[in-house]
Amino acid sequence: MNFDIDVSKIRSVMRGEVNGSVRLLLSLMFAAIVWLAARWMASEAVSTASAEALQSERYSSLAALAAEYKARAPSAGARSGAMTASMAFTRVSGRINLGARVGNVTSSSDGKQCTVVLSRLYIEELTDLVSELAELGVKVVEAQITVLPSGGERLLSVTAVLEAGGVS
Repeated sequence: MNFDIDVSKIRSVMRGEVNGSVRLLLSLMFAAIVWLAARWMASEAVSTASAEALQSERYSSLAALAAEYKARAPSAGARSGAMTASMAFTRVSGRINLGARVGNVTSSSDGKQCTVVLSRLYIEELTDLVSELAELGVKVVEAQITVLPSGGERLLSVTAVLEAGGVS
């Protein structure tokens, strides 16, 4: 086999000097483009499949988390419409405009009790709060009240434990 002759034939095909060489080169370029497109589509299919698997895994994880959350929810009585202590406090504090003076509200796991921290309350506001909570069936189990002198007025700082009595 004469290597020099084969190389010269390839050069003449590449230059387009041989009949049909342009058609051959175009066919090779077309085949290369089709091959590259097929490879790209295959890699996209693999990428899409892995993204779908990841999304499916995330969804099943979210569904398991939701089921766990539902299992940890308060007792059936609290879900069926009974007023929890924190719900009653939120309703009443919104009604009497306590706003930013509510420092912290912490609820127990069963929802029957909650601890509230209030600051800069007037005595009238505290009595309104306690009476409206009592109307909703929530009683004050324990309270720590501190009087804070503010100018010529007396403001109260209150930490209280509230308990729902079952009235909705």
